[in-house]
Amino acid sequence: MNHSVSRIPESRALTESEVAVVRWLLEHGNPEASQFLPQLDQAAVVSRCSCGCASIDFAISGKRPTEAAMHVLSDFQWQGSQGNLFGAFVFEQQGLLAGLDLWSIDGLATPSSLPPIEALVPYGTWQQA
Repeated sequence: MNHSVSRIPESRALTESEVAVVRWLLEHGNPEASQFLPQLDQAAVVSRCSCGCASIDFAISGKRPTEAAMHVLSDFQWQGSQGNLFGAFVFEQQGLLAGLDLWSIDGLATPSSLPPIEALVPYGTWQQA
């Protein structure tokens, strides 16, 4: 599966599930990740990925970063119900909480839904049976 860089504009509040996953990732991420928790209350979805994955981009109080460089705040992975491996990371750009990216590690399926929090493990620690 190819992860697309094309974005579909969308304007909406984050769902309860999206907030829960992003909050957990920020609480369990890099040392600086928790500093972005207050921005989560001001986050809105401004676009989603066109590949069919559940990745979303944020605006914080209507502000979006103007530069593309990103800094990963939290990097985890999980195994889907069919055994596929997926990654999940939250990132910031220019000091703004900028998005949640979900991607296929094994390239065999698209992560079209959010990960179950209880299935998340730090990226690179998964051992396939």
